[in-house]
Amino acid sequence: MNAPRQGLFASLLIVSFALHTFLMVLATTHQLNENRANQGQLMTTQLVTDSLTELEPANTVSLALLANRYATNPSVAYIRILNSNKQVLATAGLSKTRSGEVFVRDALANEKKVGSVEITLVKPSIGEILRTQWLTILVSLIIHGLLWLAYRAIARPTRSEYLARLNNEARLKHEIQLLTDALEHEKLQKTLAESEPKTPEKPQSPIKPTALRVLDENALALNIQFYDPKQLIHSVNQSVSLPYFNLCQIFLNKSIDLCTTHFQLNKEDFVLNQEFGQQGAMITVAVQQNNTTQCLLMIGSVFQLLSEVLYKRYREDKRFVLQTRCAVSTAVEAMQLDAIQASERLTHHLIAKEMALYLTNEQLKHIGDCYQLVAMPNPTSVLTRHAFMINGMNSDCAELAQHMRTEILKGKSKHSEIEDQAERAS
Repeated sequence: MNAPRQGLFASLLIVSFALHTFLMVLATTHQLNENRANQGQLMTTQLVTDSLTELEPANTVSLALLANRYATNPSVAYIRILNSNKQVLATAGLSKTRSGEVFVRDALANEKKVGSVEITLVKPSIGEILRTQWLTILVSLIIHGLLWLAYRAIARPTRSEYLARLNNEARLKHEIQLLTDALEHEKLQKTLAESEPKTPEKPQSPIKPTALRVLDENALALNIQFYDPKQLIHSVNQSVSLPYFNLCQIFLNKSIDLCTTHFQLNKEDFVLNQEFGQQGAMITVAVQQNNTTQCLLMIGSVFQLLSEVLYKRYREDKRFVLQTRCAVSTAVEAMQLDAIQASERLTHHLIAKEMALYLTNEQLKHIGDCYQLVAMPNPTSVLTRHAFMINGMNSDCAELAQHMRTEILKGKSKHSEIEDQAERAS
């Protein structure tokens, strides 16, 4: 049970330690420069005062002894005493090759220059500064190490949180596996049906797929599209995309089944104009009842929840998956758009996980208590000017959508069907 983002926190601590050491060296260097400047000014002034009586006439022995005495200071690298003609009278110091800062002062007697003094003070290197500050650096390292240990202890999840996360991951894997099994079973049934001889009787479908466009001015259309700003969907092999589209279609079919049952509507009235593919899916309904609009919006809401679960799970497994967006619309007479065209155009204005609607005033009254609506930002047409985005749901609608999502993810009906057929086969 490791703490989250340990590597990132360790990187921040390393950067913090390096920055702290750099600032410490910078501050120490600045302080040493100021001290060296003050020391140089004082030493040259004092040396000039002490040697003034020995410069004229020049007493080289006394000057040499005087220079050697000043050279015993560990900060002094080299000392030279010169006469007025720049001739060296005395030198001292053993660090002639050491780099440092040179301080020069003239010796004046009765406002006449009788000589000069040069003192070179040692300029410590970065290595010498680090050696003198080793204790501070060590304390800083210990403090950063303690911060690392404290983060690991504080941020580490508790056993209950760790077990809850494991259980949640196991549940998601189980749910996705059930849906995958259901998809494989449906493909197997389709293959068996194609291999059997055709009969006049046609199997019933829970949704009527059709390619006809619904032109009724009172019709409603739900358009679901993939949000794909990087155009990944056109670069994916069909062997990868088709199973994903089929799984999305299973989600949509299940959402229609549960929503129409809950709102006591005939699912035969919900026409599947376009099954899931690269362009998404389209559902229309022409029969207008009081709760038809609520049912169609709930279908879109439940599918969005399912799509988000599928997106998170497939992203963890590094499989191809896209987020979705959807819109519900009626016909827009001012723009000569039927419901299908209007919903397609409205969906293009959305990003991932967003849902919008364009409805009449009467239809908005039926959903006003359930959904929180906000105006579309930056409208550019009659459609977007009178359209709304869904910003939330009340607690009852949210609980209903979550319950339907959970029921679909459990896959009870499909899973039990697979088990019954397996028992009959055995």
